[in-house]
Amino acid sequence: MKHRMLRHFAAALSVVALTFASVGSAFAGAATDVVKSKQTALFGLIKQGTPDSEKKVAALFDEMLDYAALSEGSLGSEWAPRSDAEKAQFSDLLKQLVRKGYERNLKKILNFDVNYVSEDADGGAMMVKTQAKAKDGARDEPVEIVFKLVDKGGTWRVQDIVTEGVSLVSSYRGQFTKIVKKDGFPALIQKMKDKLAKGDV
Repeated sequence: MKHRMLRHFAAALSVVALTFASVGSAFAGAATDVVKSKQTALFGLIKQGTPDSEKKVAALFDEMLDYAALSEGSLGSEWAPRSDAEKAQFSDLLKQLVRKGYERNLKKILNFDVNYVSEDADGGAMMVKTQAKAKDGARDEPVEIVFKLVDKGGTWRVQDIVTEGVSLVSSYRGQFTKIVKKDGFPALIQKMKDKLAKGDV
């Protein structure tokens, strides 16, 4: 049970990992600079609290995340058998779920300091390691968050976020493929729609 709670906690943090309020930098690199600049811009928008801030936040988040890679990775072996229409439908729903989950949690994780620890190459990706710690002391140990970025046409895009060893993509894949294998792809689509309708993201 503790392991499951940790995974859920880590997965939730992964979705909102770009929302940390204060940013400190012990390391600088191209991919790191992208993550840092997006975080700074996002926090600035939150502080503004203007009516159109939500749209701007969503647009900024969309600029950073590679939804195509996230969608394919989240379905794993179940991606290839899908038709183009199914892939498009799944990708659109996943994008909405990630957005809404992000928007819902954006204002919750504000009291954190984040430090950049390293930027390391991993195949064709760059892994930007950060450590975040609550200012109010609610959590003594820092949370380690690693962003996996890939340069796509001269733009760094996030393809995965790993929080305390738990990959966002792997977490999704475990849930989604289980549903598809048990109940079929239409059932997964319906569950995603239900979550969006209920706001349970």
